[in-house]
Amino acid sequence: MRQRIMIAMAMALEPSLIIADEPTTALDVTVQAQVMDLLAELQRELHMGLILITHDLGVVADVADTIAVMYAGRIVERAPVHEIYRAPAHPYTRGLLASIPRLDQKGQDLYAIKGLPPNLTRIPPGCAFHPRCPMAQDVCVTEEPPLARVTYEGLVAERRSACHFWKETLDASR
Repeated sequence: MRQRIMIAMAMALEPSLIIADEPTTALDVTVQAQVMDLLAELQRELHMGLILITHDLGVVADVADTIAVMYAGRIVERAPVHEIYRAPAHPYTRGLLASIPRLDQKGQDLYAIKGLPPNLTRIPPGCAFHPRCPMAQDVCVTEEPPLARVTYEGLVAERRSACHFWKETLDASR
């Protein structure tokens, strides 16, 4: 009920954009779905923008048009929602998707990204994800990868990845 009240309060001023920061945290799956359905319905009816901040990629699949994945305060991948789920172009995104529980893997261990997130006051040089990345090479330690356009057969032009090895990541995802 608190989430619904907060949504109602936010809607009272008829905003053109609503920013929802973890609107489904600590809710059971049924209530999560209801809150997300409410946000999607309000967005459609009121023709407003919605920025959804969440750590749960399973929640955004039905609501988002575009996803920006962040690591250590930086966007590491941005793409239309279906492209992200179909073939991630950054190892962190790939790890996040692999960690979503799936019914067809019932009884198996859940995947976890190795290592710990960086201390944000001491982000490592180069790619911040390199200490945890299964694809890291020497260049990752020394050079911060730009958020580069991903140009790959069958993928849309507005896709971006901040990985020196986005082509290899995409190939491994297919």
